[in-house]
Amino acid sequence: MQQILRRSILLGVVAFTLAIALSNCNSPSKQINNSPTPTLTPALAPAGALVYGALGQPVNLESGNITDGNSTIVQQQIYNRLIDFKPGTTELVPSLATEWNVSQDGKTWTFKLRDGIKFHDGTEFNAQAVKFNIERWWDPKNQFGYRNAGKTYQIWQDLFGGYKGSPDSFLQNVVVEGKNTIKFVLKQPFAAFPAAMASGYFGIASPDAIKKAGATYGT
Repeated sequence: MQQILRRSILLGVVAFTLAIALSNCNSPSKQINNSPTPTLTPALAPAGALVYGALGQPVNLESGNITDGNSTIVQQQIYNRLIDFKPGTTELVPSLATEWNVSQDGKTWTFKLRDGIKFHDGTEFNAQAVKFNIERWWDPKNQFGYRNAGKTYQIWQDLFGGYKGSPDSFLQNVVVEGKNTIKFVLKQPFAAFPAAMASGYFGIASPDAIKKAGATYGT
């Protein structure tokens, strides 16, 4: 029975194909139109403009307070990080930090910062500015974290184990040594610490801009 059914289907397909072929043979020939087919010319962007098609709108523009890819892509065009990934690779390259190294026990990372850098508002970038940003992400009690307004900085907990005061937090202390040196003291060796800092989430923002905008910063 199955063979008969299969054969019937096959014959039906063959018959349909032949019918199409015969209809094409008997149909009158159509006159060939040699006139060019009109084409639509897309609107050109202004010279020097980059048009990027995103998958969606960014959630917000506050560094350290995002987990979505759309916000990360936009923020990478706004903020600089201490270090970056070389495009297309996993190689770490300098950005706001010129060099970095780890202590022999693997628990203290030291970053040397660029001198003479200013934020867009004209204020100075230095080690204190880095500490300000880190502590507002890390410390739930930091007054400039504005957690009472619903900010959580979830990505910090995801990458660094927990917030300040938590036994799961990799970070134990942030130490400023002079104008252009900052140290991160860890609970235990964490070889991926530089890579985590180079992720697109942790751009360094102007402390003055954050204080001025308050809880509305990045919205």
